Amino acid sequence: MIALLVATVAFAAEDWRGDNRLAGSVVDKNTGSPVKGAKVMLRTQKGAHGGPDVFTDNGGKWAVLGIAAGGWNIDVEAPGYVTRQVSAGLSEGQRLPPMKIEVEPQAAPAPATATEAAAQEEVKIGGTAVTKEIADAVEAGNKFLQDQKYKEAVEQYEKAYPTLSNNVALKLALARAYYGMGQIKKAIVLLDEAYKTDPANTQNAVLLANMLLEDGQLDAGKKIIDALPAGAIDYNSLINTGIVLMNKKQPNAAVEYFNRAATLDANRYEGYYYRGLALIQAGKAKQAKPDLEKVIALAPADSQEVKDAKEYLKSIK
Repeated sequence: MIALLVATVAFAAEDWRGDNRLAGSVVDKNTGSPVKGAKVMLRTQKGAHGGPDVFTDNGGKWAVLGIAAGGWNIDVEAPGYVTRQVSAGLSEGQRLPPMKIEVEPQAAPAPATATEAAAQEEVKIGGTAVTKEIADAVEAGNKFLQDQKYKEAVEQYEKAYPTLSNNVALKLALARAYYGMGQIKKAIVLLDEAYKTDPANTQNAVLLANMLLEDGQLDAGKKIIDALPAGAIDYNSLINTGIVLMNKKQPNAAVEYFNRAATLDANRYEGYYYRGLALIQAGKAKQAKPDLEKVIALAPADSQEVKDAKEYLKSIK
């Protein structure tokens, strides 16, 4: 009756136009303040038609209508901030909760000393001196990745990787390119290395966990999520992890994460909505009734979630 949302890293359709929407906000990572005028660029993870670009309003908010179901890469650029890259997945007729994207301010460059000025001809990436050829390969790989030319991106990154194998940013970029090619196990290896470098990095942990779940490694994915400190994983990540488990026909395991989401924010309807769906999938329709009633009380009256909840309630005796 209802198509589930695909995982955050799921593949996208060929054409980016459709009937779905994505929305969210961009905030300063350090202060939490909204970032006005940030450029939010959506690109389908597969297909030749790219996607739309939008800018945040005075409150840092953005929304995109008329996009297709599937996987989306989202790049956020703002003057004075480091470019942020995230991913999201949509299925037909469903909406993700508003995304909160944090961007990190760029460090102010220190005044160059005479020695540093003399050394400016030396090319460095992440503090490691490299040849111009390697620097050019990384730059070319970044461009191919942005253009969703994953095979070409992999070819360029692999030229640089032997020299920059300790560079976490390159690991993540190469993992993203491998995933775009459908080589999920190679992507997992690199993400695992990045995760072990900084286990407290929630974003990398959730990305690795979702990819493990997608690959069918359910226990390994859950173990990473469950190892994060209380409060470290945000509402949307809990919801997305539960959705991945539902897609893998693990509704009872999914309920655990929807429980945590509902506890984290009892005034948002999404946790109740997906917990209700998971209980129905687990054959516990009567237990889903309070959650569906909560959706009707909290969600916008004209939302698809309310319509779904009412239909399900009709069938529950």
